[in-house]
Amino acid sequence: MTPSESPAHRRRTRLSAARGPAGTVSVLALAAALTGCGSDSGGDTGAPAPAASSRSAKPSPASPTPTKPSSSPSPTAVKPMTPSTPAELRACADGSCTVVVTKGTEIPRADGLRAGPFTVSAVGAEGVDLSAVDASGFASNLLGQRPDQGGPSTVNELSIAVLAIAGDTAKLRLFPAK
Repeated sequence: MTPSESPAHRRRTRLSAARGPAGTVSVLALAAALTGCGSDSGGDTGAPAPAASSRSAKPSPASPTPTKPSSSPSPTAVKPMTPSTPAELRACADGSCTVVVTKGTEIPRADGLRAGPFTVSAVGAEGVDLSAVDASGFASNLLGQRPDQGGPSTVNELSIAVLAIAGDTAKLRLFPAK
């Protein structure tokens, strides 16, 4: 520590080191998202602020009766998917397949890509959880995997993408990582 370092500077340095690259990226993403929010540059030519409305104590007889708010369309129901057969799951051993899984499904090891075997430990609205323990005892856990997460997850040389989740089933695509 140099004499010019303040206790606040040391604390920030420790927090940065503790957060690591992922925490720093998150903080930077949050800062970028908030940049410009609520600024009042004075040169804003947007629409004027709405005027405050005044209400009388009694509605006039000519007032329209309140209408029921329109309900947004309900999401289309996703058809339940039929889980893959053991033969379809065995096809994943080459590291290239698309399968439908449920909790408890075992996906075989992709030897050529040094990944697996995987066990599906959960499937639901929160995502798909997969776990693997290789021959050396190294454990991999992919938790909360979702179709909208921004891309596949990769374990060694195998990428796993969640294509869809319907109830307690999920459609996964396994393929060699680039």
